[in-house]
Amino acid sequence: MKSALLLCLAAFGAQAADPLSPADAAAWLQRMSDASRHLAYEGVFIFQHGNAAMQSLQIANRPAASGKDSRLTAMDGIQREVRCTRNISMNLMTEGGHVRVERRLNNRHFPDLLPANAGALANWYSVRLGEPSRVAGLDCQQVELAPRDAFRWGYVLCAEKDTALPLKAVMIDEAGRALMHYTFAEIRLGAVPRSASAPMPDMPAIARPVATERVGVKSLPPGFTRITAVKRKLPNKSGEVEHWVFSDGLTHISLFLEPASHPVETMRGQSKLGMINMLTRQVGPMQATVLGDAPWPAVEAIAMNLEARQPVGAPR
Repeated sequence: MKSALLLCLAAFGAQAADPLSPADAAAWLQRMSDASRHLAYEGVFIFQHGNAAMQSLQIANRPAASGKDSRLTAMDGIQREVRCTRNISMNLMTEGGHVRVERRLNNRHFPDLLPANAGALANWYSVRLGEPSRVAGLDCQQVELAPRDAFRWGYVLCAEKDTALPLKAVMIDEAGRALMHYTFAEIRLGAVPRSASAPMPDMPAIARPVATERVGVKSLPPGFTRITAVKRKLPNKSGEVEHWVFSDGLTHISLFLEPASHPVETMRGQSKLGMINMLTRQVGPMQATVLGDAPWPAVEAIAMNLEARQPVGAPR
């Protein structure tokens, strides 16, 4: 796997092939997106964050009348599952014989990494075709996404030659280092997995939409929009916090807002592996924390463009 990854990164850095035309780039991106959501398949893939230990996950996906129906099961570490339909996504974790259910805001996961309208990503990424390759015994075509600016990282995908299903995905930072790596170890296309149809457990309380916004965003990095804004409980917080998510369709950045109980000092942070960037600052009466698996310029641009909003009816 390591040698294959190095070859993948070398191909990305060389960029020998000319970029695809916008129409061809959009077509490739859309084919991969459609395949990940509409094909039936089951298999096992390997997931790795930077130099952290690799994890194995079993996946089953099948088309459903209401949209996607998928189930991921961790094969090592904590007993964990992720179940997704078009409208519901949840984590189920078993510890000490007890199952904890957490609702997820995002219902996408590998190989469903690209948005439904994936062709629009061609506005923000230059797309090239790399070398043919093989993953899990299947022939695939490398598709390289190079960011057009500093607000997103690059990707190298390998799309199965007949269906365009992504069999591998590597997220690469501006220095060419692999930050995240997914690759199928085994996969069966066209299967109708029984495990994906397991009944959903009782859902936890649904997050509530934010009714009154006390913070606004003056501007966002190109291509980013706010895709959700809810109030929800977090495991390490006593009360509800506001959770906003911004995305260009591939990169996701979160904003957490909570009342500031004392003056907040601006803090900048980065995870040990350099993947998660974070900035916390005070905005009016609120503490704002912006973080995501995203380059620092994107996190900083969102955090520093936050401004307090005047409450409706408040004196000026």
